[in-house]
Amino acid sequence: MSDKKPWVDGPFKLIPASISGDEIGNRAKGARKMAVEMSIIHNVIIRGVNAIYLQCINVGERGTEKDKIDFANFAARWSELVHEHHHAEEESFFPGINKLTETPGLMDGNIAEHEQFNAGLEEFERYIAAVADGKEAYDGQKIKDLIDSFMPVLNNHLASEIETLLQLTKWDDKIPWEKWFEEEIGAKAKASMAQQRYRTNGKGKTKNTDALNPQTHIFPTAFILHDKTYENGIWSAFPPLPWIASVLLRLLFVRVNAHWWRFAGCDGSSTPKELPFA
Repeated sequence: MSDKKPWVDGPFKLIPASISGDEIGNRAKGARKMAVEMSIIHNVIIRGVNAIYLQCINVGERGTEKDKIDFANFAARWSELVHEHHHAEEESFFPGINKLTETPGLMDGNIAEHEQFNAGLEEFERYIAAVADGKEAYDGQKIKDLIDSFMPVLNNHLASEIETLLQLTKWDDKIPWEKWFEEEIGAKAKASMAQQRYRTNGKGKTKNTDALNPQTHIFPTAFILHDKTYENGIWSAFPPLPWIASVLLRLLFVRVNAHWWRFAGCDGSSTPKELPFA
């Protein structure tokens, strides 16, 4: 990977391990561990949008029509990831915290923050779906402008949410946060993997992003938008799967839509690589 070319660690800032107090040899526990796991997921989101932001202009100027459609599908998968993440927070994760702490409304401020960027994100989703469907022409500058309309607020939200989770340490002696979070994520992952769109590829003949929904998958983003070398590999064990399961999932699911995932900053093994259109 060239040091001269821009990469997915910017322009929107990633969340450092130091915020949650996680260190190699002195791992975070309790609510801090939960904040670590959320930081990893948020960084997956940030790397994804950075990849889109850094390449959207050049894809339009140098890319073929296939490149533009593939890139639009890559961007669409990213927006689906964000949507599913925030839906899970609003429907399950935040209410669960409110219930465990016996503090109604404790996490409502985080839900309210979602409303601050939803309109811009939804407009981005609409346009990207139209491009993937061939209903609108690809315009890299428009994609960049749409991201600029919501991403600064979203970036701040992703960071501030970690600070909110760290405030839960006051309940560490009463609530087994790590166990609860693992069960919460495990249940969500099991439910998601039961849906074919998370597991299989879009083999349909149509280019339409919406039409592919029953067959597309979000799961590979956990690999291609995660950097296992980040901060000396402190979070290299993500996603938390047995080694053989991780290898099989990469072989079965990640390589299927390689024409979409090629725009990511990491390969299927979460190893950094150059962005093809940066």
